Amino acid sequence: MRFDHTHAYITSAYYYRNSKSLGENAVAMVVVMSQKTCKDLEKYEMTIVGTNEYNNSMTSKASLKIETAEEMSCEYVMVFVQAQTIMNPKRLEIESLGTRVQIPFREPRKWSHSPVIICIAPQFVAEKWQVFLMNIHVARRYGGHMHFYITSMVEELFNTLKIYESRGSLTLDYWVRMKFQETTSPYADPMRNVEWRNQAGAQTDCLLQYKVIAEFVAFFDIDDILIPRSSQNYHQEFSSHFNPDPSFHSIFYNKRDVEVQKVKNVKDFSFRQLFSTMKIRKEEGYGKSIVNPLKYNSTWIHHSFQLPRDKILKIFNTEIIHVKDILIVELDLNAPFKLPKVFGTESEPLIRETDLKSLDIDFQNLFEDTGYRETAVQMVDHDFYSPIVFKCYNESFYHPFFVEHKHFKDICPNADNCELPQREDIKCIHSDAEYISGPEMYPITFHYAIRPYWSKEIGCYQ
Repeated sequence: MRFDHTHAYITSAYYYRNSKSLGENAVAMVVVMSQKTCKDLEKYEMTIVGTNEYNNSMTSKASLKIETAEEMSCEYVMVFVQAQTIMNPKRLEIESLGTRVQIPFREPRKWSHSPVIICIAPQFVAEKWQVFLMNIHVARRYGGHMHFYITSMVEELFNTLKIYESRGSLTLDYWVRMKFQETTSPYADPMRNVEWRNQAGAQTDCLLQYKVIAEFVAFFDIDDILIPRSSQNYHQEFSSHFNPDPSFHSIFYNKRDVEVQKVKNVKDFSFRQLFSTMKIRKEEGYGKSIVNPLKYNSTWIHHSFQLPRDKILKIFNTEIIHVKDILIVELDLNAPFKLPKVFGTESEPLIRETDLKSLDIDFQNLFEDTGYRETAVQMVDHDFYSPIVFKCYNESFYHPFFVEHKHFKDICPNADNCELPQREDIKCIHSDAEYISGPEMYPITFHYAIRPYWSKEIGCYQ
């Protein structure tokens, strides 16, 4: 097989002493690799060397599985790398032609606040606090734990989410930019040449983090909200679908667009009024998956390309509500109470009235806390970055694909070239890290980041 010299970025690596789907002494890695490396990247033989505390080593060949939309033109793709290694390794390395690079790794999480994990796609210049509060409190009500990946976020929203994190409602995780710190050969910028800024990598990392402790893992965007209409909580809902036929590896919910009025001040935040004035639209979107982590090792954005599609259970009696638009009109606090109905029905409520009451009680109880209230009231939705990002997404994918009818092979959907103006009155928290480049190796030189942290110095960028 012919090879070209390329570069790869190691997003994360995990060691599993025992995993039902990965096996004993398994290594699982999320790596962004160049398709220019060779004709068939999945046939590339990557060598993994594990060494224990007694300096005993084991060399093994890894399997590579690509998770990306078919025929997408992006140079870089997310690759799930799996291998078996020595028991309890103290050092893991990738070897090629006698040269090795040591890679950082950790064990997966051993505890979680909930058996239902909701992995939220990476956030950059996130500012729409109203959608965050809606989704966070819905997840709290129905027993889900949210895991957020953050590249950048307006400071006031970040500070508010830190309070939720301190109360166990969610986890904030770093999603740093991919960088090749030192190279002696040319390369394309991985951030600008990978599908959707490596969203599949974040979702796969989330799956691997919770793989041994979660019963269900969902992959959502922040504006995807699931209300379990036929069950009291997420665990009951998902169990009712999986249990009758354990052969299914995932369940799939379609999305329904909705419009909500804008809450200008957090003190006026009200689920009762938001749902009373909500508009259910006829437009649908491609849905999202909830997976059984015992059967799932990696994923794309909407589902995995590595598992049989006939083992996806499609759900038709419940839809994810997709908060497509927050209207300019301010929330009508005097609007009469009205339960929104499931699209296409006259009598089926989208949410139970008792659940709306519970959601408002939960928020009001939290808002009465002085520390939370003083932090939350600082949040302002400038609606400044969201239109810019939407325009970039539209120009990079939606318009070329749906309007110009371009084929996937002519498109690499990515908004990283989006110009984000800086404003003095908007400050952002940005994830950052120490970047490491391994020695030059053939055919692939590997790069990664260590010791991530939150920075106030970078600005509101991707």
